[in-house]
Amino acid sequence: MLDQAGMIVLGVLGGLLVLPGLWLFLRPNILLPWFRGSVALLIILVGGYTALLALDLRHYQTLSDLETVATIGMTKSGPQTWRVRVEQPEQDASTFMVRGDQWQVDARILHLKKPLSWLGIGPLYRLERISGRYARLDQARSAKRTVYGLSGGSWFDSWHLDREHGLPFLDALYGNATFMPMADGAVFDVRLSSTGLAALPANRRAGQAMDDWIMPSDSSSEAGY
Repeated sequence: MLDQAGMIVLGVLGGLLVLPGLWLFLRPNILLPWFRGSVALLIILVGGYTALLALDLRHYQTLSDLETVATIGMTKSGPQTWRVRVEQPEQDASTFMVRGDQWQVDARILHLKKPLSWLGIGPLYRLERISGRYARLDQARSAKRTVYGLSGGSWFDSWHLDREHGLPFLDALYGNATFMPMADGAVFDVRLSSTGLAALPANRRAGQAMDDWIMPSDSSSEAGY
């Protein structure tokens, strides 16, 4: 999870901003009423936003450069059906039944802007979901798809709100995903830098599957969807 000290500082900062705002709002003899109300409302809004941001960022983890954020292993259960095991740092491993010819992992990345970046927090990431992909276009359009969430969240979704409306102090990166072919016994490491995801083979079977995928023997093979 996000560095506890940074999260506590962010939450306390929000609370400290709300309290003087309430004090100004309730004191009748300080400043002109309209000015006092405007200043108090601004302080309360900034403090409340900062506190909500701290609440949401509890579900993110701090990111080091090119860090391994997940290990993906798979065994074949049937035609285009795979038992996929996802291991994340400091979390229990999860197993999913995934359909398709390839697996895909999506992630969210958040950068804090000044002045919040002065707290030394970030960049932050959260693995969002794992899903299956089909190599054939007709299957990609009509076959059953499997998608599983990889993390929880709070009702205040700062990443989504920043993408939709542009929140202050935040920069949400969009479209971070990586995908690789399915292969019985293959294991891949998912690595993440401040700019995005990358998947690398972690055993010989994964390396062979990746080579076969990049340079297929059948030149008519279609790209994955």
